[in-house]
Amino acid sequence: MPSKMKILRKRTKPAAPDVRGRLPLRPAAFAVLAALAEGPRAGIEILDQVNATVPGRPLLGPGTLYRLMRELRADGVIARTDAAGAGDDRHSYHVLTPLGAAVLKAEVERLRRTIHLAEATPPGRSR
Repeated sequence: MPSKMKILRKRTKPAAPDVRGRLPLRPAAFAVLAALAEGPRAGIEILDQVNATVPGRPLLGPGTLYRLMRELRADGVIARTDAAGAGDDRHSYHVLTPLGAAVLKAEVERLRRTIHLAEATPPGRSR
């Protein structure tokens, strides 16, 4: 005779996305994700912010940016969204996905560790 005992499942937090295989990010991809960390942006806004933060020649041109954004959408780290009240239907707005936010955070931590290692190593000496 089958038992009437119910098996209860423990509630657990959703698993954190596995970002290890996505790192290190290319500098341009990191710059785009960082630009989107503040909220939804149109491509032109991303382009302007990225190029304003990089000294010297522009890091991205429009063709490079839009190709990169297609790759990032396909990878699931950014997504298109409504204009978020911007009132401008001419532009396509993008946001970080939860995976994108996790990838950005992991890359920032990776870069912090790398900088810490570089600062801890005297010039001209290797570890």
